[in-house]
This record gives sequence, structure tokens and C-alpha cells, in this order.
Amino acid sequence: MFSLLDYGLRLAQYLDLMLLFGLPLFAWYSPAALTVSGDRRSLLPKRALSLGLLICAVLGLALVSIEIARNAAGIMGVAVSDLARDDLAWYLFDTAAGRAGLTRAFLLVLLLAVLGWQSQRAERPFPIRRVTLLAGVALVSLAWNGHAASGEGVSGTVRLVAGMAHLLAAGGWIGAIFALLILFVRHGKPAAGEGLHMLWRALHTFSRPGTVFVGVLVVTGILHYGDLVGWSIAPLFHSRHGNLMLLKLALFAAMLGLAALHRWWLVPRLERDIHTGVPSHSAQHLRLSVTIEATIALLILVSVAVLGTLSPHG
Repeated sequence: MFSLLDYGLRLAQYLDLMLLFGLPLFAWYSPAALTVSGDRRSLLPKRALSLGLLICAVLGLALVSIEIARNAAGIMGVAVSDLARDDLAWYLFDTAAGRAGLTRAFLLVLLLAVLGWQSQRAERPFPIRRVTLLAGVALVSLAWNGHAASGEGVSGTVRLVAGMAHLLAAGGWIGAIFALLILFVRHGKPAAGEGLHMLWRALHTFSRPGTVFVGVLVVTGILHYGDLVGWSIAPLFHSRHGNLMLLKLALFAAMLGLAALHRWWLVPRLERDIHTGVPSHSAQHLRLSVTIEATIALLILVSVAVLGTLSPHG
């Protein structure tokens, strides 16, 4: 039986690790947005990015430690304070979820070491690829927190791989949304000048990776859910899991609608305003739209945190 605290822990881990992966990934493919040099003209300086990721890594390590202790105690039927060392070792080394949690903790410690080393050497280039790859592996370990790792045989392997790819695509998309939201807060005013132009470049650069993220989410979502329920749509309408999945799909459709609005209307309007020098409300409209998209993304993560605890047929 899961409590609100358990759901909160799951939600916090999903959001934390997706930001830890998605923010540096965004900086990787959109250097105009999150310049990782010390240039003061950058939309988000290297020091701010490094500090934000360091906080995410510390929080992630605390969350996985709490999750490991609570899961092990729950399996043993004891309070966390009464958990024996041997029982904790059994959970960590003899269960798939325990090994995934231990791997996640190890990767977060490595990330802390990399980010801490970077903070002491501000003159060196930011290790954007190393941070992104470590965070990505930590993120995919969350596949063992839900149904993705519960399959068997070839179909189970396909489901697991689809779940991992789904997590990475979701992390890439959500990380980009929150990166853009940060940039709008810092540089989204009509008089921001060069900052507004760099913001447009960041939005324009995101269009292609964003399309890839959406495509991966759709394909892997179909593969994962199809294998989970035996390729039947009946559970969507006759189970709590299915009803919540329908809500998640509706929220996802709303995000797709906002993404289309950005790409085909609001971003071109912002470009036109920059080139003509005629002020309008395009930047404010984009900021509002991205804020709504971030809110919907949080609601989707809430549904994901609950979905992984429900039976798809119950």
C-alpha cells in the first residue's frame, strides 16, 4: 500500500532526475541558450548551471537514499528505524529495484564529484557531455520503479528498452521546457535586446530535438503500454490505471498543442518582431505558454508517479 509520501518521493525523483538530465542536454544542443563559458552575455552562465545541477544531484542522492530505506523496510514489514543491516544488504544486492537504486546512488555520487571538481576550476570548459551521460544513465534506472522492468523474455526486454527511451525523451523535453522558462524569466522582456534574440535562437534550435522527443515518446509509449496490457484497449476504460492513463494522454495532447502553437505561430512572430524592431506581446505570450506547458508537464509526472504503482488490469 502506497502513501502520499511514497507518491511524493516518486514524483520528486522523476522531476529531479529529468531536470538533471534535460538541462545539460539542452545546453549541449543549444549552446546559444545555456552558454557554458564564462561569458556574461550568456543567457544562463556556467556558474548558475553548475550550481543548479549540483543542487539537483544532492537532492537526488537524498531521495534515492530515502526510497531505498523505505522500500527495504516495507518489504520486511518493519519501520525504517528497525531495518536490519542484513535485510538492507539483501534488498540492495538481491532485488532488481535495489540494484537499480544502488546504481542510481553511485552515479549521483560521481556526478557530485564531477560538478564539485568543476566548481573549483571555473576557468575550465564545463563537462557538459560527461554530466549529461551520467545523468541519463541515472534517469533510465527509474525504469525499475514501475512496470517497464516487470516483463519477461523478448517482449519484456522490448518493454524495458522502450521504458528507458521513454524516460530519456521525457527528460529531454521536460528539461528543455524548464530551461526555456528560466530563460524567459531572465531575458523575456521586450526591451531585452540581444538577450531576446538569443532567446529566439534557443527556441528555434529546440524545434528539431523537440520533434524527436515527441516521436520517441509516442512510439515507446505505444510499445510499452501495448506489451503491458496485451495489446488491448479495454483496460483503458475498465481500470483505474487505464483511466489515469487516459488523463495522462489528454495532458500529453495538450502539450503537443502548445508545442505546435510555439513552432508555427508564436516563435515566428517573435522572430518577426526582432527583425522589424516593432514591439509586441509575442515574448509575453510565449512566456505564458511555456509556463502552462511546464504546469502540464508537472501534472503528467504526478500521473506517472501514481501509474507505476497501479495494476494495469485492476
